[in-house]
Amino acid sequence: MSSIIEASAALRKRKHLKRGIQFTLMVVGQSGSGRSTFINTLCGQEVVETSTTVMLPNDDSTQIDVQLREETVELEDDEGVKIQLTIIDTPGFGDSLDNSPSFNMISDYIRHQYDEILLEESRVRRNPRFKDGRVHCCLYLINPTGHGLKEIDVEFMRQLGPLVNVIPVISKSDSLTPDELKLNKKLIMEDIDYYNLPIYSFPFDQEVVSDEDYETNTYLRSLLPFSIIGSNETFESSEGAVVHGRRYPWGTIDVEDPSVSDFCVLRNALLISHLNDLKDYTHELLYERYRTEALSGDMLTSSSVSSKLNNGSTEFINSPALSGTGSDSVRGSGAPEAESRNSSTKQSSNQDTYLAREEQIRLEEKRLKAFEERVQQELLSKRQELMRREQELREIEERLEKEAKLKQELEE
Repeated sequence: MSSIIEASAALRKRKHLKRGIQFTLMVVGQSGSGRSTFINTLCGQEVVETSTTVMLPNDDSTQIDVQLREETVELEDDEGVKIQLTIIDTPGFGDSLDNSPSFNMISDYIRHQYDEILLEESRVRRNPRFKDGRVHCCLYLINPTGHGLKEIDVEFMRQLGPLVNVIPVISKSDSLTPDELKLNKKLIMEDIDYYNLPIYSFPFDQEVVSDEDYETNTYLRSLLPFSIIGSNETFESSEGAVVHGRRYPWGTIDVEDPSVSDFCVLRNALLISHLNDLKDYTHELLYERYRTEALSGDMLTSSSVSSKLNNGSTEFINSPALSGTGSDSVRGSGAPEAESRNSSTKQSSNQDTYLAREEQIRLEEKRLKAFEERVQQELLSKRQELMRREQELREIEERLEKEAKLKQELEE
């Protein structure tokens, strides 16, 4: 029997290794926060193109629309487990005077993934190839100002914290001295506690957690917010190993050195030690809470109907007709009435469940319509920008032709 169980476990492990683990990571940060460099360093390859230019508004607008760029890369750990890592980059975030549309677009995207799961669960026949696109973790990059959180940081964590596991990260921490970095971490955590911001603080159940997990989670909590340094450059260390690092006039540093950066600890927590914990927390807590709120809404839900009906049935059971104090004729006459009430209860419950799903579908269609309108506006804006650039190019070509013709006439 034990050999059969071991064979089944080995078979499941082989299937798991072949299929891989699906994990979605969103990286949010303002332009210049090192977002693209961090993504490439995390994956050990160029996933997104790094740019030294900062996005600026047009002459006739102060608004820069945030873009959601999705990239998928396959990674493999030391045990041969494949990780299908989907990274969502957010260029344009925080670069406008009013950044509330950026918050709305990111939250709408996360809600849309929850709605996709919710609709798939309500189908009679589910799609076996359905892809779970829920965001399991959101790394929020904080600029190293040395003065705690800014208003945009507080508002982002407040709005997105209930929807996704937000982990605060201080980017480009090499711009601060060790004492300044320590103070900045302290100020940021004080702001998070003061505003009661919902972040992912590596929670655990003290009653069932092992000593090793307790020490690991306590250590990770002590590092919040993580301070990282990213680099696309590699160089050979004194031991002959190729490492990612940064060069300075006074020397070079290894970004994976725990004494100067929390990058290595953060990478191991995301992709190894807490990968499944982040997925479970997303499914069992964040999604279930969203699902409950979505199916409840402002209308009378099946849960509230059931509670009222349960209260009514309790009163009915405690009535003299069923308590044994009445006559047999009374009990007999009460049976059809109870049957009728139970039937109406089931019909009412089924009807409210159907209405709740109809309401959820209606809300999803409304959200999709708003998302499509936003995409259409963005396409229209890009098309107008392209036409403007083409017009400028034609004018340049015409001017060059005139100059060439004039030059030729002068030569003749």
